Amino acid sequence: MRLLRRLMLFCALTAISCGAPQETQRVDELTGEVLLEVTATHDMHRLMEDADLTGGASITPEQVQQFLQQKGSYLAGYRDPVWSNKTAATLIVERSRAYSISPLYILARIQIESGLIQSGTSNNLAKATGCGCPDSGGCNVSYSGFGNQVECGAAKIRNYLKDLDAGRTTVSGWKVGLTKQTLDPCTVTPATKATAALYTYTPWVGAYAVQCGYDSVGGSSLVAEVFKRYRSEYAWGACTVGGAILTRYNQLGGSGGFLGSCVTSELATPDGAGRYNHFQNGSIYWTQNTGAWEVWGQIRIKWEQLGWERSVLGYPITGELTTPDGAGRYNHFQNGSIYWTQATGAWEIHGDIRAKWEQLGWEKSNLGYPTSGELATPDGAGRYNHFENGSIYWTQTTGAREVRGLIHAKWAELGWEKSYLGYPTTDEQATADGVGRFNHFQRGSIYFTPATGAHEVIGDINTKWVELGRQAGLLGYPLTDETKTPDGVGRFNHFQNGSIYWTPTTGAHEVHGPIRAKWESLGWETGALGYPVRDEYAVTGGRESEFQKGFLMLNTATNTVTVRMK
Repeated sequence: MRLLRRLMLFCALTAISCGAPQETQRVDELTGEVLLEVTATHDMHRLMEDADLTGGASITPEQVQQFLQQKGSYLAGYRDPVWSNKTAATLIVERSRAYSISPLYILARIQIESGLIQSGTSNNLAKATGCGCPDSGGCNVSYSGFGNQVECGAAKIRNYLKDLDAGRTTVSGWKVGLTKQTLDPCTVTPATKATAALYTYTPWVGAYAVQCGYDSVGGSSLVAEVFKRYRSEYAWGACTVGGAILTRYNQLGGSGGFLGSCVTSELATPDGAGRYNHFQNGSIYWTQNTGAWEVWGQIRIKWEQLGWERSVLGYPITGELTTPDGAGRYNHFQNGSIYWTQATGAWEIHGDIRAKWEQLGWEKSNLGYPTSGELATPDGAGRYNHFENGSIYWTQTTGAREVRGLIHAKWAELGWEKSYLGYPTTDEQATADGVGRFNHFQRGSIYFTPATGAHEVIGDINTKWVELGRQAGLLGYPLTDETKTPDGVGRFNHFQNGSIYWTPTTGAHEVHGPIRAKWESLGWETGALGYPVRDEYAVTGGRESEFQKGFLMLNTATNTVTVRMK
C-alpha cells in the first residue's frame, strides 16, 4: 500500500499517467484536483513563516518559465491577450512583485486551485488562483482570465497582510494570536501573519497538518506543502549573501543559525542608502554608517509595520539583544528602539520620550517595559508612550515627563491631559518630608501618600495651598480632589488638617482647627455664615476667621468658639 501511495504521489507531481486505478486517487472536494500523498507534517497554527509569503523577490520570470517547462505545464507556452500578450511566467513574477508576495506562493496557489502548474491542458484558466471563487460555487466573472486571477490572488493576500500589519483582523476575522474555527472544523490560533492570511483565503486546515484537518480537502495546509516542495524542487538561483551582511550572517551561525536560509539575494533599500537580505526568519540590514545588523521575530514584525528603514526609527544599529533582567529583547535603531517581552509584545520608543526613559533607567526603571508605541494625544499637542507601570508624556512646552503609579491612575481618572490639570511639568518626585510623592502639571498638582491616597489640587485653591507651604504647611496633604460645593457656587479641597474653600467673589481661603469644626457644625457654607472671606488670623485672646455673614472667634484659653454675626 505504501508503494502504491508513493507511485500516486509521483504521478500527481509529474502529471504523468501511471495507469493507477482510479479509486486510489483522492480528489479535493472543493477544487476537484487530485490530492498529494498525505505527509501530515505541518503545524496548523504555523503553516508558513511571514518571510515565506513575502519573500522571493529575487526570483525572475526566466526561472519561473524554466520551472513551468520542467513541470510540463500548459502555462509554459501561454500568453495572456488581456495582459499585453505577456507570458504566464512574466505575469506571475510581475504581479507578485507588485504586491510584495512570493512568486512561489502564487505558483503553489495556482496548483492547488486549478492544477495548471502540473497539467498540460488549458482547463481552469478562468479560476487559476481560485480568487473570487467561493467554496459555495461559482466565480466572479470580473476576475476571470489567467492574468486577472494572478492579480486578484496577489492583491487579496496583500490586503489581508495590510490589515494584520495594522493590528486589525482580516476581513473574515483572522489575526495572529486570535483563536478561531476553520470549516473542517479545527480550532486554530495563528502564530504568523502568513498563516492568518492563508486561512482568510482558504478557511480549511485540510489534510496536511498534524493536529487536525478534513482529509478530503487540501485546504491551507496543502498550500504550505506545495510551497515547500516547489521551493526545494528547483534551483531558484543561489541566494547571494556578501560583504558585511555575510560577515554578520556567519557570526550568527549562517544557514544553521536562527535566521535560516536566505530568501532574497542582497538588495538595495528604497532610499538607496542601505543594503539588505531577507532570510527565512529575519533580515540583515546594512549601511556604511551603521554597519550590518540583524532584525527578526516580533521586533522585525513591528519594524516592518512601521515602514522598515523609512520609518521614524531608521536603520538598526544593534542586533537583537537581551535586556539586563532577562525578560525582554530589543534592537536599537538610529532614532529609537523596539523593546519586546512575552507579556507586553513589541513596541517602538523614540525621540525625547525614549531619552526620558533612558534617563530613568530603561526597563529597570519604575515604569517597566513599553506597552504602546509613541502615539499622538487627542488634542494634537502632545505625544506619549504607555508603560507597564505608567506613561511618559511630551509636549514642545513641557518636555517629556513620566507619570506612574497611583498618581498616574488619578490623572487617568480625571481625563489625562484633557483634564483641568493639563500635561505634566515634572516627573514623579518625593516630597521633602519623605512621606509623599507628587507630579506638578500645567495647572495644578497631584499629591500622594499611602495614608491619604492620590488627589489633585488645582487653580486658586492650589495657589493658596502653595502660599501656605503645601504639605509642609498647617494643612498637610490633600484628602480630596477639588470638589464642587452643594450649592454649586464654590469649590473646595479637604486636607489632613483643614480645608480651602473658593468662590469667584470670595477667593480661596483656608479654614482649620476648632474654627473649622464649628463652621462644619453650623452647616459649612450653606449655614448662616456663608463662605470664608479671610484666612484665620490672630486677635486679642485667640484666633478668628471672617465669613461672608459673620465671624468665628476661638478663645485659646478656653478652646471655645463663638459666633458673631455682621
